[in-house]
Amino acid sequence: MFKFIAVIVVIVVAAAALWYTGLLSSWVPSIPSYQQMMSPATTTPQTATTTQQAQTQPQAVNDLPTQPNDASDDAIAKDAASIDAQMSALSTDDANAQNSTNDTPVSQDY
Repeated sequence: MFKFIAVIVVIVVAAAALWYTGLLSSWVPSIPSYQQMMSPATTTPQTATTTQQAQTQPQAVNDLPTQPNDASDDAIAKDAASIDAQMSALSTDDANAQNSTNDTPVSQDY
């Protein structure tokens, strides 16, 4: 039992020494921080056009039936109808979830 504990201690000390010296980080892929992920790409040249810069920006998800920049009355009406349909589906899902909590157990025959 003593040998087992000694081996575990040696492994932990060796791993700590590798981590402290930085040798362990070359074996493990680095995970970018939140700031690195959200900052714009630094490899884009300063003379890039606006279309190239727009391609590097993450685009918001829009599942509405109209274009994001369409502000006409027809587009607003279509978007409102789409949102109403989604809210109706959400209400149906919520009712089904609430109903499932009221289920009664069924006896199982084997």
